[in-house]
Amino acid sequence: MEMARVQAGEISLKDVRWAIFRLLKDVFDLDNASFFHSWVISVVHTMSVAVTNEQYFNRLLFQIHVKYMNGEWVSGWILYFVNLFWPNDVFYKKAPLVSDDESTKLKFKKMIKKCFPDQLRTVLGKHTDNGLDMLHEMLQNRMVLKSMAYMMLDLVLAEVFPELNDFVTCAESLGKDA
Repeated sequence: MEMARVQAGEISLKDVRWAIFRLLKDVFDLDNASFFHSWVISVVHTMSVAVTNEQYFNRLLFQIHVKYMNGEWVSGWILYFVNLFWPNDVFYKKAPLVSDDESTKLKFKKMIKKCFPDQLRTVLGKHTDNGLDMLHEMLQNRMVLKSMAYMMLDLVLAEVFPELNDFVTCAESLGKDA
């Protein structure tokens, strides 16, 4: 309890208020805002000064430290994420080996050919069946599937984090633009 009181006392209301409003200004680009927007932010800032006092803030921080900054709460979240990523404490379960049964291979080849559009088959001509057979064989190769999975992951990362686009696509090493 005393440790929580000391840690809560190290944080000042003035610094927290300044950081919050600086974050709002940066996120919403309020430095270039119109007079009305600047006025609204100024009013909200003044209201936060009028409504919140140092004693209430320190009491609230102390309660938050006691409730959330303890081993039980943190370990609960760690356990939650561990169970989220590895349910029932199983990290990896090896899949059963696929049988080399010719009937299943023929079934999947027929499925690929059935899904292939007729218009494209007409355009590609007589070599379409050979190409689809090669595609089927490629999809049976573990290295090809791993490579495809990594490429898809790279595309997702480049979409989510555009600043990593050059790093993920390795465009710099190829000497080309991404």
